[in-house]
Amino acid sequence: MDSPESNKTEYQEQGPRKGIVIIVITILLGTNGLLLWQFFDKKNSLDTTNQALVTTMAERESLQAQLNQVKAEFEKAKADNAGLQNQLSEKDDDIKAKVAEIQKLISLGGPAQIARAKAELAKLKEMNTVYVGQIDSLNLINAQLQAENQNLNSTLTQEKSKNENLSSENNRLSGKIAAGSILRAYNVTTKGLRYKSNGTEIETNKVKQIQKIRTSFVLAENKVIDKGNIEVYLRVLGPDGTIMAPTTDTFDSNGQPLLFTVKQDVEYTNSDMQVQIMWAKGSAFHKGKYNVEIYHLGQIIGKSAIDLK
Repeated sequence: MDSPESNKTEYQEQGPRKGIVIIVITILLGTNGLLLWQFFDKKNSLDTTNQALVTTMAERESLQAQLNQVKAEFEKAKADNAGLQNQLSEKDDDIKAKVAEIQKLISLGGPAQIARAKAELAKLKEMNTVYVGQIDSLNLINAQLQAENQNLNSTLTQEKSKNENLSSENNRLSGKIAAGSILRAYNVTTKGLRYKSNGTEIETNKVKQIQKIRTSFVLAENKVIDKGNIEVYLRVLGPDGTIMAPTTDTFDSNGQPLLFTVKQDVEYTNSDMQVQIMWAKGSAFHKGKYNVEIYHLGQIIGKSAIDLK
């Protein structure tokens, strides 16, 4: 059995231990309380941040939708009034620059950028309203100018009618040109020829046998052109693209002098007529393709070719 003295000593030792335990428990409770407070404080902060983030995302989507609508209205106004682009080009550049600026702010997405984007979007809407107003004003001015132009045209027509007798011959000639005073050739063929001792023609495409080349065609009926002598030019291009031109004489084609191979006068009768033009090269022909062009009044009226073997 324990003695009274040992029990007393043990009791005296337990006193300080209980105090330490109480202190530790108190500290732990305080720490837990602090941690619990920090947890709820951070949770509240996180909830606030999440709410702010949701609000910011909603504002970004709203701003993007508004910006898209303004852009669509702007593009529609441009498309509907394409004829006014020269007068509105400077304003177009300003609006496009403002759209790009707002788009950049929305993409960054911070609270400060969103706030600034709202302000700039309001300016853009105002700019777009002014732009549409300018279009309306220009359309009104253009309508007035068109009305004035119609009046001027009416006056000019009246003045022209007073001078019809003086310009009748000119109108007649203009009418001929408009109706097509240049002839056309069809059924164009080019053949190589050699001759027998009795003068009989035989068609051939052998370079060693050919003595002359004949181009045949029909000049089409044209009642606009006056009957009489017309000039038809034949240009023959050799396999190397060189013009077969026996002289340095030229004719005019759209303001350019062109060498020719043969010129032939034709007594035109205003109806379809068969024409044949003969030509011979000074030296021997060479193998290859020869292209033939027929001209009247400086314009090509028919083409043909012959491939010599």
